[in-house]
Amino acid sequence: RKMAGQVHHVAVNSANFEQTVHFFEEVFQMEVSRTSGEAPARKLWFRQGIQVNEIPAGNPASGLYDHIGIQVSDKAETIKKASAFGCAAVPGKPHWFTTPDGIVIELMA
Repeated sequence: RKMAGQVHHVAVNSANFEQTVHFFEEVFQMEVSRTSGEAPARKLWFRQGIQVNEIPAGNPASGLYDHIGIQVSDKAETIKKASAFGCAAVPGKPHWFTTPDGIVIELMA
């Protein structure tokens, strides 16, 4: 039996990076697993499955939500199934696609 997909992480965008990171640390006692980039384009991952992306304030192109990472046992098979539903590949990002209503999915192995 194949492993069912499960949420690996959820990525959110924040124009107030430090405050958002502090919120997750203080309210949920989340632990940082890694960081990358420099202001104003930092990224941070918590061990508990939240990714925080720094974005410029007032950026109309990005909402608060960025993407959902879903862990699967077979990326190619999952992409094949998603395509049958009308999902579209994300250019330049293998193993990423958008659902017909615009939800962005990153497949994790």
